[in-house]
This record gives sequence, structure tokens and C-alpha cells, in this order.
Amino acid sequence: MYNSPEVFKGIFLSSAESILLVNKQGKIVIANASAEKTFGYEKDELVGQSLEVLIPERFRAKHTTHRKNYFQAPKQRTMGQGIELFGLKKDGEEFPIEVSLSYQNHNGERIAIAFIINITGRKLAEQKLQQSEERMRYFVKNTPVSVAMTDRELNYVLLSDNWLREFGDQNKDIIGKSHIEHFPNHQESWKDIYKRGLKGEIIKNENDLILNPDGSQEWLRWEVHPWRNEESKIGGLIIFAEDITKRKIAEIALKKSKAKLKRYTVDLERSNRELQDFAYVASHDLQEPLRKIRTFGGRLFTSEKERFSERGQDYLDRMLGSAERMQTLIRDLLIYSRVTTKGLPFKEINLNKTLGEALSDLEISIEQSNTTIHQGKLPKITADETQIRQLFQNLTSNSIKFRKEGVNPEIKIEYKQDKDYHYIHFQDNGIGFDEKYLDKIFNIFQRLEGRKYPGSGIGLSICKKIAQRHNGDITAKSTPGKGSIFILKLPKKIF
Repeated sequence: MYNSPEVFKGIFLSSAESILLVNKQGKIVIANASAEKTFGYEKDELVGQSLEVLIPERFRAKHTTHRKNYFQAPKQRTMGQGIELFGLKKDGEEFPIEVSLSYQNHNGERIAIAFIINITGRKLAEQKLQQSEERMRYFVKNTPVSVAMTDRELNYVLLSDNWLREFGDQNKDIIGKSHIEHFPNHQESWKDIYKRGLKGEIIKNENDLILNPDGSQEWLRWEVHPWRNEESKIGGLIIFAEDITKRKIAEIALKKSKAKLKRYTVDLERSNRELQDFAYVASHDLQEPLRKIRTFGGRLFTSEKERFSERGQDYLDRMLGSAERMQTLIRDLLIYSRVTTKGLPFKEINLNKTLGEALSDLEISIEQSNTTIHQGKLPKITADETQIRQLFQNLTSNSIKFRKEGVNPEIKIEYKQDKDYHYIHFQDNGIGFDEKYLDKIFNIFQRLEGRKYPGSGIGLSICKKIAQRHNGDITAKSTPGKGSIFILKLPKKIF
């Protein structure tokens, strides 16, 4: 039953594989429906045609020779092994094929049987896979990190250029070589990591400390990932590695520096507290003796001066002048020490009002010196109102004090701003100073003009300390003989 011609004919006609029967003259004897469909022909249209009509023109001459040779020594075989074969559709479209040959003797005539498969889909899949592999190779080779791909025996399959620069030899081809043998200073403990990776585990180490034979230290950051082949089986490992030695040395140095800086900061804070406490206590302790010197000196000046000789009167005048200067110095020193320790809470203040109060306190000094004040509109800010008033008063007094001889002082107060800061300018027409002394003028007890002008040498230091307490700063621009501009910088947001 199963050997009947009808069964074989049914299999032939219904087979999904394209089948052609060809005689010795190269004529198609019969084609099944699948072959007709594959090559784009109607039913029975291929019968009697030369087999070469199904082959692209450029291959026909060679194929005719191959066909004749086959009929002389027929055997079952797969054609095109190692080469690409193409079929030709009726409409002229070429497509890749795979052909298997067999033969049969029928009624004394030898018939070749061709089994043909359209492998267009497979070829497209292979092309996509090849393109994907090429992209992967390009990515790995050119990635800016160090990447190595190994097989299951840990032999290198693929390496990035950066890996070769960091851990290999760019002048040697180490593809196919053992990772364990070629990685510099390979650690024995890593072998267990590879075993875990080949079982499917992903392992990472952010700070792997390596002790070299010479006693030096290195640090590596690495990751080990398994990769899988087309059968979803683990084919080997992908290793990411980075030499972070320089970064770790920098981190250690930074950590030591931070610890050292912290100690310095603690010492400085303690020193500042002790200095402030000393200044405060010393100022208070010195106030009372000075008051007595000035009180008794004043009484001597009032009731006994006429009895003193001219030299005695000079001594008394000097004593009272020195006591007055000392009291001014102590008062300013007390103010300086209180800037950070006795400051009031910040609140919103109107600088126009604060400046007006400061100028009111200086009313006598302004009138006696014939000073003209040009005041622009100032903003509202968040600050310690008492300290800002003191700052305004010190800057104004400074401009009046250092005026040109025979020239009435003029002070222009202007406001400017940017996105983050307020800027208040105090510009005068005084004697000015050389800007090479800019840092010096804000230091405590620094006086560019010696004792030619009255004062303690602390006024501008107080201004700077107040500005800094408000997370701001103060600087100046000046030219000798042409006046100065003091610029107060205060943040719009107090942190």
C-alpha cells in the first residue's frame, strides 16, 4: 500500500520542499507545486524547459558543465557547500537557495532529482546576526572602558583598545591567549570569581586592593558578567576592569587632608573663641582704669592746670590724649569681638532707614567737615540691623576722616544688583590709597597713614567682619589723590 506509485506521487506533489526532476539533456521533466510557486511559474509551465532558466545568467555556463559531470557520475550530495547558490524567478528576481541532489533510473533513463529550499529568510537572519556581531565588535573595540570577552576556558575572544592600553600589550596579538596568564599580576582569588561567573552569577568589586610583589599597592574596579550563545548557554565571560589607583591615592590624600583640616578648624574655632573672650574681658577690665585716668586727668586739667609748668601742662595734655585714644581703641576692639558672638538675629530691614540712622549719629561730624552726602535708593534686605548701621557709620566716618586738605568731602552712596547679590557703593573724593595695600586696609590695627589721622585702625576690619557674618564681603577701588569706592556685597538669600 505505502509503496504504491500513487502514494509517492502524492508526497511529491504536496511536499513543502521544491522538487524538480531533470533528464540528462537538462530538461525539466516534472516540477511540484512548491517549486512552481518558489520560482513564480504557473502549473506545468516549467515542464520541458531547460533547468538553466532557473539559474542567473552569470552562473549558467558553469552550471551546464556541473550538470553534465553529475550525470556521468551521479551520487547523493548537497550542492554548493562552501559557496552561495542563487535561483532566478520568472520575474527576474534572484534569491539564495540550498540544493540537494539525488538520482533515479527510470525505464533505462537516468533522472536527476533536485530538492531546493529558498533560504532568503535564513540569509536575512544571518546578515542581521553578522551585522549585530560586527556592531558588538566595533563597540567593544572602541568603547572608552576596558572590556575583555573570553570563552569558557578564559581565553580572550575580544578586547577593547582601552583594555590593551591598560592591561595588555598593543604590539602583541593576545586574542586566543589565556586571560589568567596574560593579565598583569593576576590574583589567585579571582579564579573562584570566574567559576561563579561561568555558573551565571554577576560579580562586582568597586575597590579591589592588589598588593604587588614589590610592596606597592594598586586598586581595581571590576565586573564579571556571563555571556550566552545562540543556544542560550553560557559561552564565557565579559570582564569590565578599571585601574582606579590614582583616584584611590587622591581619595586617601583628600581624606587625610579633610581630617587635618578638621583638626585645624577645631583649633582655629577654639583659638577664635579664646581670642574673642580675651578681647571682651580685656576690654571690660581696661575700661574702668581708663575711666579713672580720664576722670582724674580731667579734674587736674580743670582745677590744677594753671599751677603746672609749661612742660607739666604738655605732659597732662599727652596723657589725656593717649587715654582718649586708648578708650577708642578698647571700644572698637569690643565691637570687633562682638560681631560674631553678640550679633542679633537677622530680620528684614529697610536700608534707607538704617542709613538715615547712621548718618544721624554722625550729624555733628558731617556738619563740621562740610560733608555732602548723595544718597540713592537702597533695598530691603535680611540682616542684623545694628551691625549694618555700624558698618554704614564706619564707611561714612572713614570717608570723612580721609578727606583732602582744603576740599569739602563728598560721599555718593549707590545701589546695584545682579541675580544673587546686592552691591552698595560708598564713593568719596578723599585722599585715596594705592590698591597694592587693598588687603592690608581691612586687617585689624592696620593704618596706611600712621597716626596722622585719628582712629584705632579697626573700623574697616569691623566692616569686613560684619559683611562676612552676612555671607558677604567688602572690597575697594582707589587711586591715590582721586578718592575711593568701597563696595559692600551682600547675598539676596541668607543661608
